[in-house]
Amino acid sequence: MEYLLSIAGYDPTGGAGVIRDILTFRKLGFYGMGVITTITYQNTKGFYGFEALDEKIVEREIEKIVEDFPIKYVKIGMVGKAADVILKFQRKYSWLTVADPLLEAKNSFPLNSLEDIEKIMERAYAITPNIPEAGKLSNVKIEKEEDILKAGKILLEKYGKYVIIKGGHGEGRDYLFGENVKFFQMPHLGKEVHGTGCAYSSALLGFIAKGYDMEEAFKEARKFVQREIERSIETGGYSLLP
Repeated sequence: MEYLLSIAGYDPTGGAGVIRDILTFRKLGFYGMGVITTITYQNTKGFYGFEALDEKIVEREIEKIVEDFPIKYVKIGMVGKAADVILKFQRKYSWLTVADPLLEAKNSFPLNSLEDIEKIMERAYAITPNIPEAGKLSNVKIEKEEDILKAGKILLEKYGKYVIIKGGHGEGRDYLFGENVKFFQMPHLGKEVHGTGCAYSSALLGFIAKGYDMEEAFKEARKFVQREIERSIETGGYSLLP
């Protein structure tokens, strides 16, 4: 069995972060594991803050996992204080990583610092910003599709081998930047659902681990998230993935 690892934050609702990644890995047939970098305070009505674990705690978490399991594929979300520790293991074990920038929560609460996540993205196989994140990372004001194309090309030069700009903040069209630009669109369902970015990036990693080429993984990850959104659970605030 292939073991997939998430290094990310802990969301007590289970809607995002390490828990969502592990659920996604297991739905795709992998044994999913998680290393927690941050403890968050949130519910379905908002994000209220987080506490980052000391980097030595995160280092020990990772050490004990890699002593026991042959980790090859890793999804990285919130890094807290542990960016340098994560990079150390990333280099040592030549992990294939998918990095989700996670610059802000839905209510604009800051999550990853740009400096920290840039270090991670520079070594990533793929990065998965949404449209607002792509604008911030590229310094492009995104108002129309040609702005997304401009931002994606800038990010491709700066960061991972592949850049995927997710279209959930737009009309539901996703963009894959690699040797060429590819598009994939599904209907925007009009729901405010928590954790879709985490589910997308972890699903993408899963399909890559299954041996799909990047264009196939890009499309299948979106189809997976679309199915999850269709089955989302209504709550008192935003909806949760199943």
